[in-house]
Amino acid sequence: MMQEKRLWFLLLLVSISASAQIKGVVVDENNIPIPYVNIWIENENIGTTSEDDGSFKIDLKDENKPLIFSAIGFETKILKPIEAKNVILKSTSIELEDVVINKKTTKEEKEIGYYESGGFRYHRAYFVDGILFKVAKEELEKFPFLKELKFKTLSKVQNAKIRLYLVEINNDGSPSDKLIMDDLIIEVKKGSRKNIIDLSVKKIAIPENGFYVVFEKLKIEENKYYYEYEYKNSDGNKIKSKGLQYQPEIPLSPVKEEIGWHKRINNKWEINEKIILQNPNSYENLLMKKYHSNYLVPSVNITISN
Repeated sequence: MMQEKRLWFLLLLVSISASAQIKGVVVDENNIPIPYVNIWIENENIGTTSEDDGSFKIDLKDENKPLIFSAIGFETKILKPIEAKNVILKSTSIELEDVVINKKTTKEEKEIGYYESGGFRYHRAYFVDGILFKVAKEELEKFPFLKELKFKTLSKVQNAKIRLYLVEINNDGSPSDKLIMDDLIIEVKKGSRKNIIDLSVKKIAIPENGFYVVFEKLKIEENKYYYEYEYKNSDGNKIKSKGLQYQPEIPLSPVKEEIGWHKRINNKWEINEKIILQNPNSYENLLMKKYHSNYLVPSVNITISN
């Protein structure tokens, strides 16, 4: 009996140590909380985002694995979990190029992109989604500035937040870390929504080799959506369970070109893979047939102007 109690106690200790939770806060050099910092476990697709007050919590299976803290405008920091209760990130200066505006007697503009009024909800474990926009040289001479962004969202919670920013292109075609616009935190309404962001006051000159529009999910409390689902176990019995998603979703559009890149929690850019259905004509894939042999990118349009 005593041995059974010891065994039960040991198992309890193992289960506790297997799921330790780290809590902390992220601040800048002036002790001001930094919201929406990406925090993830090194070399794993497990992570979270700091809240409005800079606080965060993350579950660890291995307390020896470092945590990585990353935020736009701040230096990335790698810390042991024991050092992560009070994290200080140093700010980095982001220099955006000045734009010279020539007066125009008339305003002209053009809308281009991949926006679909419906859009397709296809669950991907991507933390960050980017789409490349390249404006032809002759059009760029006529419409050198970015006026507006239009994108679709699907959200099951009210006032979900998502980060939006624009970056330049690396020599290999991947998204760069160099911003061409300060990041924006966009709040979207519940349901299926068309969102229009006016960027005309920012006077953004479109780079000749193009740029990426990037959406970043925020793993914060107000973006959480819990849902119920049912599955069959190995005995064929139906089991009810609960799942968690972070809102909002950015619906996707099919394209033939390799213009989509993504990041998982490990913070490394990867090019999107083409959607290949094993049996496009099967009942399960009828709704997805439109997307067969295509790349899926966020449903976004841009408006360019003079």
